[in-house]
Amino acid sequence: MRSFIYALLLVLAATTLASAELLTVANPLGQGKWGVAAAYLMDSNVGNTSGYGMGTIGGYAAYGLTDKLDLYLNLGSANVSGLPAGISAQITAVGLTAKYAVIEESSDMPVSVAIGGGYRSQNYVQSAAIGGNMNGSQIMAGVGVSKVIVPFIPYAGIAYRSTSLAGASTPQYDLTVGSAVAWSTQGAVFFEYTLQSINSTALGNYTSGQIGIDVAYKI
Repeated sequence: MRSFIYALLLVLAATTLASAELLTVANPLGQGKWGVAAAYLMDSNVGNTSGYGMGTIGGYAAYGLTDKLDLYLNLGSANVSGLPAGISAQITAVGLTAKYAVIEESSDMPVSVAIGGGYRSQNYVQSAAIGGNMNGSQIMAGVGVSKVIVPFIPYAGIAYRSTSLAGASTPQYDLTVGSAVAWSTQGAVFFEYTLQSINSTALGNYTSGQIGIDVAYKI
């Protein structure tokens, strides 16, 4: 059991805050503009085990460096449910991502397209029985597309992530679809689903689903 739980920890950070916070929607904030968001995510089939789930609370603060380039500070904290008695695991993460608007929606262009990439540092707080605290990291890159259909902004994105922990690397691909529902020109609620394809040396190749809800506001 201990070896399985340890292997599970090797892939947990790959799913932590793995929503489209990397891209949100392809539309840029605009130079000098700020954006903030709070998010709740729920993962199923964590570690290729149907009885394990993970809830994540997090969010971001974003700033428009130029009219096309946004910088995001990402924060998140995740707890795993369904673990055996006496076993606990919590992951906290902080990172920076950048998003660049390659194509902006206009009268001549029906959609917006953005590319992004970033880095995240992660800390694992877990039971001493499975190794105690550890630190890990994650790199990521992705592309997203969105379209404004007032008050909806449907979007889709694909991202690649590689998580490193204790000398092991776990790559994964995320396919996200969702929509923002705007209540004003500045605020919106995001609903999304992410299908995660995870390649773990210890646990094999498997898929995991993630649902998410974000509340975002542009300042």
